[in-house]
Amino acid sequence: MDLNTAVLSYPHSNNLGDLIQQIAAEHWIGNPKTESIDREALHLYKGPKIKLLMNGWFMENPTHWPPSPQIAPFFISFHLNPAVENKLLSDIGVAYLKAHQPIGCRDLYTKNRLEQKGIQAYYSCCLTLTLNRSAFVSPKTQRKGILIISPFERLVATGAPLGNQNNSFLQKAVERAKRPLRRKRYHKAMKHLTDYLAQTEETVAWTSQLTKGEHSTEHERRNAAEKQLQAIAKAALVITSRIHSALPAVAFGTPVLFLSDGLEHPNQKSRFEGMESLFPILKSSELNQWIGREYRFSSEKANHLERFEKEKKNFLKIC
Repeated sequence: MDLNTAVLSYPHSNNLGDLIQQIAAEHWIGNPKTESIDREALHLYKGPKIKLLMNGWFMENPTHWPPSPQIAPFFISFHLNPAVENKLLSDIGVAYLKAHQPIGCRDLYTKNRLEQKGIQAYYSCCLTLTLNRSAFVSPKTQRKGILIISPFERLVATGAPLGNQNNSFLQKAVERAKRPLRRKRYHKAMKHLTDYLAQTEETVAWTSQLTKGEHSTEHERRNAAEKQLQAIAKAALVITSRIHSALPAVAFGTPVLFLSDGLEHPNQKSRFEGMESLFPILKSSELNQWIGREYRFSSEKANHLERFEKEKKNFLKIC
């Protein structure tokens, strides 16, 4: 039985990183008839049996896990949200993952947690590494300028830790108490960054990975994600605190510096465990060490791409 293919969609997300992961999945499969299913509503799918590429961050609503039996999942670049992992790794959740192992994990944190539960897992890294620069710009396009993408948004963010659905009164009070210190850290980090930029002759462009409501429809957000990928492909350097801006830069051969200010919470740190070999991860206070420094990419990207090609054949075999 030859099943139709599908990728995850994010109809309610204001994060272009989600759309970038969806674009990467579609490009990787290479099937123009690929369907899409809302990541947060996989349990509701009642259509014909379909093979679904399960890459990305799981998930906002752990009560919606596991997915519908009509979905034949293929796990690659899978990330386990620490805030809800106990629910995703319930007895039912573990049994589901074991039924579809081995699980390709986006980070070492996820790999280790699954293995602790007796689930076969391997480190695949992120599917965005397979993005091809020529799909977004002409091969003759010259790289120009420094592109700054969401460098310190999490230092000024408010609310509960990522993925925490129980934002209690106490948690809100703690967040309010932290705001003055976070603002102070934000301004200090911005000074380190602007001091670094002042010592370069490159033009500088600033943008955000969050749409903040200016793109109201899914189609508009999709276009914004593609434009951001084009900008990354054209840049001479990307500076960001967003994984799905950093990894496409690696895919395109664009030098990238990843700033970790504000990413100390375990929910955040878990997401880039294992990616140190792909791009420099540094504090803003360390930027001065990169002034005039030549950037060299790790050979790890090639190893991941080789594994992704092998896994594509396995995905296409699912029936």
